[in-house]
Amino acid sequence: MSRDSDALAEDGHRAVSKMDEAIIDLVRRRTDLCGELAALRRAAGGPEIELARENAVLRRFREALGREGTSLAMLLIELERRTRSIQMPAARPAALTERLTPAERG
Repeated sequence: MSRDSDALAEDGHRAVSKMDEAIIDLVRRRTDLCGELAALRRAAGGPEIELARENAVLRRFREALGREGTSLAMLLIELERRTRSIQMPAARPAALTERLTPAERG
């Protein structure tokens, strides 16, 4: 590659890194907000998880990004659920907790 090509590639890599940082920040903010919404639903006596909303998210991502969008949405949903279960271990049913390995119990 020429020096010009190297410089362009380096600029491109820096731009992608900045995008990655922004995506990570948005995922963290989304995860935090979803946890807060789940806590509000639980405090109001409702279900912690709203499957209809999750299905709407899956559809939105699939329509925007194709089949891979569904996979991305599933990852976001799973990340939010795992983060919430780590933050609130007391919310786990005892029978489920007993089946977890010590590493999974955290």
